[in-house]
Amino acid sequence: MISRDPYRALRDSLRALRDVLPPMADGAGALPPAPQRDWLERLRRTVLPAIDFDLPVLLVGICGGGSTGKSTLLNALTGRPLAKVGFRAGLTTRVLLVGHPAVLTPGVAESLLYRLGERPQAWRSPEETVIPGAPLYATSEAVPQTLLYIDTPDFDTGDLDRMANRERAEPILRTAEVIIYVFTNTVYNNLSNTRFMADLVGGVGGRPIVLVYRISRAAPDAEVLEHCLTVGRRLYASGDGEALPSQVVGIYRMHESDAVALGQREPTLEPLGAVTRGRALVRLLAELDVPAIKRHAFAGDLAVIRRGAHGELAALRSAAREAAQYRDALRHAMAEHALEALSAFPAQEAVTLAVRLFVSTSPAYIRLLRGTGRLVSAPLRAAQALARRVGERGAKAKGGVAEPDLHEALSQSLLEAANNLRNRLMDDHLIVQVSAQDDLYRAVRAAGQVGPAVPAVEAVGPGLYNLHFPVPQAVQREEGVLRHQDWHAVSRSLQEAVPGLVGLPEGIAEELRAAVRAFRSGMTVTQRLRELFFASLSALPPLVGVSYALLTANPVAGAGLWIQVESLFGLNDLWALVSIPASLGLSEKERRQLEAMIAPVFRLWLERRAGAVAALYERTVCRPVFEALAAVPAADDPRLARVEDALLALEAPAP
Repeated sequence: MISRDPYRALRDSLRALRDVLPPMADGAGALPPAPQRDWLERLRRTVLPAIDFDLPVLLVGICGGGSTGKSTLLNALTGRPLAKVGFRAGLTTRVLLVGHPAVLTPGVAESLLYRLGERPQAWRSPEETVIPGAPLYATSEAVPQTLLYIDTPDFDTGDLDRMANRERAEPILRTAEVIIYVFTNTVYNNLSNTRFMADLVGGVGGRPIVLVYRISRAAPDAEVLEHCLTVGRRLYASGDGEALPSQVVGIYRMHESDAVALGQREPTLEPLGAVTRGRALVRLLAELDVPAIKRHAFAGDLAVIRRGAHGELAALRSAAREAAQYRDALRHAMAEHALEALSAFPAQEAVTLAVRLFVSTSPAYIRLLRGTGRLVSAPLRAAQALARRVGERGAKAKGGVAEPDLHEALSQSLLEAANNLRNRLMDDHLIVQVSAQDDLYRAVRAAGQVGPAVPAVEAVGPGLYNLHFPVPQAVQREEGVLRHQDWHAVSRSLQEAVPGLVGLPEGIAEELRAAVRAFRSGMTVTQRLRELFFASLSALPPLVGVSYALLTANPVAGAGLWIQVESLFGLNDLWALVSIPASLGLSEKERRQLEAMIAPVFRLWLERRAGAVAALYERTVCRPVFEALAAVPAADDPRLARVEDALLALEAPAP
C-alpha cells in the first residue's frame, strides 16, 4: 500500500524496486545480471542513497569561489570548527560531508560520496580539509536531522592550467539537491564562475539555490538584491529582467569581517527580499518541499528507473506466464508417462474390489443368491486359492518379498517411462498432445498471447492438437544439471518406490464404499433387477481383465467396457478398456450397468496410482526443472503488485 506521505511514498517505492524486482527477475533468468541494468545502477548508486532515510533529508551543497567564506559558513551551520579557515584562496581541497550523528553513518557517507571514487574517511581535525585526499565526513549534534551539508573545494582555483579543485567539486555538487552559492562583490559578475554554476544547477533542470552574498556593510540592500538578481538570471538563463528566477529560494547578505575570516567570530546572515521572507537560513531549508525537490533533482534518473523497471516488470510477467504454462505442460507430460508406467500394474484388484463392495452392500435376497452362486463356482475358487497359497509359500522361501517377478516388471516399467520423460525434457520445446476439450488447450487458446514465448498449436487430427511449449530461460539455465543428473540414484529411488505402489491405495476402500452407496441410492427398479443377474455371476471378478488402451478419442465398439477417465491431471477424453468375456452373454443394457458399477472404482484407482507415479517423477526425474520453475514468480505473486504500486507512486506528480 502506497503511503500518503509524499516523502515515504517516494522512498518506499524506490526501496521496493531495489529489493523486490531484481531478485524476482534474476530468478526468472530472462534478464541480464544486475550490474548490466542501467536503471538499477542509477537507483542503487544515485537516487536511493539520497532518500533512504526515515526522515526527509536534504543534501545541501555549499560552493563558491576562493576566499568567499564557504568554510566559515559551514562551521557556523554545523556548530563546530570542522573546516580550516584563512585568507588564502583555494585553502579547502577536500570534500567534507557533515550531518547529525543519528543520520550520518559511515555507510551513508560511502553511499552519498561514491561518485568521488574514493572511500570517505572520518574527520579528525580541521587541518585535514586543506590536505588533498579522500573525502571526509563528520557529525554534529547542531545539524538538524533533516539536513546534510557538503562543503566543497573552491571551484575557481587550481594548479597551472588545470582547475583541480573544480574537478573535485563538480561531481559532488551534482549530487546535492539544494545549492548554497557563496560569492563576493568581486566575482558576482565573473563570467567563468557563472558559466560553471549555470551548467551545474541549470543543466539538470534547475535545482533550488540559496544566494549568500558576502559584501561590505556599506552596500545598500537594494544594490545587493540587484546583484543577486543578475546572478540568478545568469545561472538560470532567465530573460525577464525584473523577476527573480523561481529556482532562487532565498537571498542572504553576509558582511565582510576580518574576525569572521579568521574564525574568531561566527558570520551573520541577513535575509533579504520577498522570497526569503525574513527566515533564518536553517528555517528556510527546513520549510522546503523535500519530496518535490528530490523528484526534481533526480527527474532524469527517475525517468530512466521508471522505464527500466516497467520493461523488467513486463518481461517478468511474461516469464511468469511462460513458466506457469510450461509447468502445466510438464504435469501433463508426467501424467502421460505415469499412465505409461502403469501399463505393468495389475488393475484387476480394483475391479475385483468394485464387485466385492457391491456384493457386500447388496440386499439380503441378493446376498442369498450370491451364496448359491458361490456353490456353482466353488471348483474355480478352490483352484485360485491353491495358487495363492503356493505363491505365498514361495514368497516366504525368498525372504518374504511378495511377487518378485511383478516387482521387477514394475521397476522396469517405471524406469522406461521415466527415461522417456527425461528425453522429452532435453528438447528446446516440450510437446504434448491434447484434445480440444483439454484444459491445457483451452488455457493456451484463452491466453491469446503473441511473441516468441507463446506455445505453438499444431493440429494433428480431428480434435487433436500438439502444443509446443518453449523451455523457459530459468529451466534452460538448469539444462546442465538435468543432463548430468545421477541416473543411478534416480533408478534406485524408482525401485524403492515399487513396493508402495503394489496393492490397493491406502484408504481407498472407504471412499469406494461411499461411492457404491451413492450409486445404489440412485438405482432404478430395472437396474436392481439386473443386479440379480450379476449376483449369479460369482465367477465375474476373476474373469474380468483390464488393459491400458488409453486413447484421446471415442473408442471403437468391441468386446469389453470402455471406461472414460475424465479430467485425470488435465488429460481429457481418455478411455481405458475393461475386457469382459463374451461367454457371459451380457446385453447392451447390462454392459452399461456393469460399466456404471465398475467405472467409479477404476477411475479412483487409476487416479491414485497415476498421481503417486507422477509425484515420484516430480521428486526424481523432474526435480531440477521444478526447482528452476519455483524461482519464477507466479502470475498472482503479491510482489508483482507491490512493484506496480511502486511504479505508480514514482509516476505521481510532485505535490
